[in-house]
Amino acid sequence: MAPVSPLAGTVVLDLSRMLPGAVLARMLVDLGARVIKIEDPGMGDPMRSAPPLVDGVGAGFRAFLRGTESVCLDLRSEAGQAALRKLAKQADVLVESFRPGTMERWGLGPERLAATNGSLVTVSLSGFGQDSPRVAHDLNLMAASGLLSLFPDACDGRIPQAQIADVTTGMLACSAVLAALLARHRTHRGMHLDQPLAIGPLPFLTWPTADRAAGAPGLPATVLAGEAAAYGLYTCADGARLAVGAIEPKFWAEFAEVIGLPDLAGEGLAVGADGAAARARVAARLAERPRADWLAAIAHLNLPISPVNDLTAAAADPDYGATPRLGRIPTPSGGLPGTGAWLPAWGPPDLRPVPALGADTARVLAEFGHKAIRA
Repeated sequence: MAPVSPLAGTVVLDLSRMLPGAVLARMLVDLGARVIKIEDPGMGDPMRSAPPLVDGVGAGFRAFLRGTESVCLDLRSEAGQAALRKLAKQADVLVESFRPGTMERWGLGPERLAATNGSLVTVSLSGFGQDSPRVAHDLNLMAASGLLSLFPDACDGRIPQAQIADVTTGMLACSAVLAALLARHRTHRGMHLDQPLAIGPLPFLTWPTADRAAGAPGLPATVLAGEAAAYGLYTCADGARLAVGAIEPKFWAEFAEVIGLPDLAGEGLAVGADGAAARARVAARLAERPRADWLAAIAHLNLPISPVNDLTAAAADPDYGATPRLGRIPTPSGGLPGTGAWLPAWGPPDLRPVPALGADTARVLAEFGHKAIRA
């Protein structure tokens, strides 16, 4: 079947700022929705100015907000609020990430908007839900949830260089929006979705939390945390690292044979003293030769063993090179490599460039029947 755009004709007003809303916008655009980004006329979304800049615009903003439209409205003003209400009357989804109570104070709360558009789906991306005034960023959420404690380097003051909670929040919000649109198809009514950023870390904590509640270390705290020889990182003679994920007994036995330690075939998932001994022997063996030698030795086998790549090496990785790629995101000076969450089953993503701040204000307001205003 030819790819289709499942959200074609769906109009999304994105009032959000920063990464969680950008992830949501990115996924909705790639599913065919029309995303109109409502930005403050002063500086717009702070991601626009977050370094490094590419042709004057933050690289992250260019990567996430491609294919959207930009309308500048001062939502603190009566004129801006009136214009937003006009747009919302004809929209399908509205996303916001202001502090709880802000939209209501501006006369733009879910109930007020629903009074003139009963099928509107509104999404609030607050820190801890609409009943909490607390604000938080990705690092705060990972720390408070307990997720950061699962990263050993955090004990040394080094933090993960990926915004795990923010990105997951955006993806969860996308699922919530799709479910709400499906429900609307059946009920002809919209709804308000409160999707706190604090939910973002929780999918990663499901197994560890259940494990702790059961009163034993269990699989997540041992085997999947690097205590077993079959699942962990190893440094080779040249300092390059290998990620060994051979938790299936047959895979581990093959790997142990290749590296010359066949007597460890039954010790891959051992923990405690036996696991530590097995892991030490594997580490010593892999440290005898460069990584390229070991990769060549297992090349004829289909084993879950991978090089630990940096971003440059990952772009040339033969396995990842075989996966569907986005192509290049256009910029005035040449473009950025495309990556990120997308759904290849639904066809090529939208690679239109990001709009200049407020570039679509006059056109969109006219299209939605609102007179031009001073943004």
